[in-house]
Amino acid sequence: MTFLELNKRIYDKLSPLAMTNGALVLLSLWAFFEASFWFVIPDFLLLILCILYPKNYKKFFIFTLLFSILGIIAYFTFVSNYTLLSGEILLNTPFINQKMLDSINSLYTDKGISVVLRQTTTFTPVKVWTFEAVLHQFNLVFYLFFVAISRAIRMFIISLIFAFIGNKYRKAIRDYSSILLLSYIFVFFIVLFYVT
Repeated sequence: MTFLELNKRIYDKLSPLAMTNGALVLLSLWAFFEASFWFVIPDFLLLILCILYPKNYKKFFIFTLLFSILGIIAYFTFVSNYTLLSGEILLNTPFINQKMLDSINSLYTDKGISVVLRQTTTFTPVKVWTFEAVLHQFNLVFYLFFVAISRAIRMFIISLIFAFIGNKYRKAIRDYSSILLLSYIFVFFIVLFYVT
């Protein structure tokens, strides 16, 4: 088997998966749980699906955002009712540390709820922002308003860019899928460990 044949085989196996309802369910669950207990942002799955099935990027974006917001509501409610327990769970979640909590606490204290608009420009997970929002007794509706805007902008930009890449460079992606897959895994772990 040649290098190009191997790459085409990898691409041809992955591509149809992006078109299934299972991919959409996985993306939705990932987005929902990332807002609370899962520790990997949904962007990593969102970008792959947008590359593999670019014409569906709007649907991927909407489901990611919607289930992310639902996850935030569920987590906000959980923290409101079980603050001590949620704090213990949060500090035992991979890639979460006290420094992150202190940083967001300071931002909220200094700038108020509107600073949530910066949430997606930081490497601090939304669950930390939500946990601290509850401790600061922010109103859920106002918090959702700001966090939804922040997350919608980032997720839409990611969806649009990677759908464009998937359309424009489909042949190159297919011909070099193994290299791209290894690069993706490398970047995934670099970003994951950078936030700690």
